[in-house]
Amino acid sequence: MKTYDFKAKAILRALSENSRASISDLAKTAHCSRITASKIMKKLIEEYGIKFGVEVDEDALGLFQRHLLIVKLQKKPKPEELSEIFKNDPYVDNVYLCEGDFNLIIHAVASDPMKYIVWESLLPGKLGGYGANIYPSELMHANFGYFPVSGNIISRFAKNIDDTDRKLIAALAEDSGIGMSELSKELKMNRTTIYYRLFTLEKQGMIKRFTISVGKPPFEYIMAYAVNYRFNKTSSSRSVKMMEYYKAFDDKLPILTTFQLLAPMSGSFRFLGICLFDSRSAAVKGAVEAHKEIFSQEHVDLKQARIVGVIKGSYPFRNLDIANNYTRFKWSEEDLR
Repeated sequence: MKTYDFKAKAILRALSENSRASISDLAKTAHCSRITASKIMKKLIEEYGIKFGVEVDEDALGLFQRHLLIVKLQKKPKPEELSEIFKNDPYVDNVYLCEGDFNLIIHAVASDPMKYIVWESLLPGKLGGYGANIYPSELMHANFGYFPVSGNIISRFAKNIDDTDRKLIAALAEDSGIGMSELSKELKMNRTTIYYRLFTLEKQGMIKRFTISVGKPPFEYIMAYAVNYRFNKTSSSRSVKMMEYYKAFDDKLPILTTFQLLAPMSGSFRFLGICLFDSRSAAVKGAVEAHKEIFSQEHVDLKQARIVGVIKGSYPFRNLDIANNYTRFKWSEEDLR
């Protein structure tokens, strides 16, 4: 297993938690000089294809329609043809090409449920030449990780904020590492106003954090798995056990967190996981077999595939502390009455 310099790991973690951190802050975190921190950051950006973005609270912004569509194709797709199909689609934010039990993961976002339903009903026609079997699910609040939301989605669908805040968040979603002077010039807004609005948006929780996504993860096997269960009884104790299992993996892989996205869903599948391993055998053992073992009483039905490329959007990869950022999705019993 490849080893990584502590300073590089520390700076990548710091950028994942706050991509607008200053060089001085990064140097302090990595216990090095500003010059060294600057060099390390530039190398990380180039080597791992880092994109600066923002993690938002989709519910707070009115992005209530968040769906994940698992697609099995009968005909092998050509990436360039898929890119053409999805590049101008207003609802599709991220598309990943896969090999295995399914061939595509489509992350779609909208605010109007009826317009989303119409879009989803037209999707089989767009993919008709590939013999597509489509399995849609509603994506709930992620237990851990995130799907990067683009500036286009925020500009088009974000509600509960005025036009100025919408433009501000959209600009930072495309590049949260932008300098304040450049941002001020781009938005034609003075810096004091920007500082105040950003402070307010963060305080209100609409912006969770300024963050990054790693476009070139240094691992051989990127696994995605979609799960269904047949529950015999409550699974709360096993969910806790699974959560502890995820946390135990946090330090095992050096530069990025092992488990990158863990999210409950409602629909064709009940759960989605995306993780990074050095080999297929390690991924099967560390993700698939472990999940089936812990939830054995629920009769796990799991579909798995290797993610081999990005058709649209960004990978959801970064380095975050699972122990501090893992949250279990909880239904309110009062809301269900």
